Amino acid sequence: MKLFFWRIAVIVTGSLIVGCGAAPAQMSSAPNMQLAATLPVASALPAATPAPTMALTATPMPTVVLTAIPAPTLPPTAVPSPVPTAQPAAPPVRLIIADIDLDRVLVPVGLDANRMPIVLDHDVGWYKLGAMPGQGDNIVLWGHVLRFRKAPHIPAPFARLKELKPGAKVVLIDANGAEHHYVVTRQVWAKPDEVHYMLPQGREMVTMIACIGDKVIVNGAVEMTHRLITIAEPENVAR
Repeated sequence: MKLFFWRIAVIVTGSLIVGCGAAPAQMSSAPNMQLAATLPVASALPAATPAPTMALTATPMPTVVLTAIPAPTLPPTAVPSPVPTAQPAAPPVRLIIADIDLDRVLVPVGLDANRMPIVLDHDVGWYKLGAMPGQGDNIVLWGHVLRFRKAPHIPAPFARLKELKPGAKVVLIDANGAEHHYVVTRQVWAKPDEVHYMLPQGREMVTMIACIGDKVIVNGAVEMTHRLITIAEPENVAR
């Protein structure tokens, strides 16, 4: 049985195998042929159908166009305009009334020990307990209308104040150099005790006080019976 299987192996494989197992030297090859004839002939296997060749077509990648995105245009930075700083109110230092050729330095004055206004001999006084230009209240000025016997060559500052007419321009210049323009609106004859004209009025105005009327002697000095109150209002209001 071992010999039989060995010979079948030789025929099926069709290979010459030498020295693989023990075989008698006198055995003929006929039985080998007979065995070979009885073996079924293997049917021819159909040729292997080659696998279809798949053509790999490279699909082009879509072209991506990179559009540069412009940087956002920022509006120009608005530079804030400097806010003008309002200067604080300053005392009036000069009075100009062109209609009567008056251009005088103003001197701050107040009240004496008897609560009476201090009136300077040759200068226009600004009542420092009143308002300043631009404060929105009563700016009070006063001065003499008569010359002094001791200095007859020096004219009285308000000697011609009575000549003013409504519409005459009055200019005050303050300590900051700013000009404040007013227009004469009225003149009033008042008694010496009518002091309310020099008090606050709740609105911007210039009140100039001088003497007028009949001359009288009071305690050896010449006085006048009335006070001339000349009122000027801001130019933009009086129009």
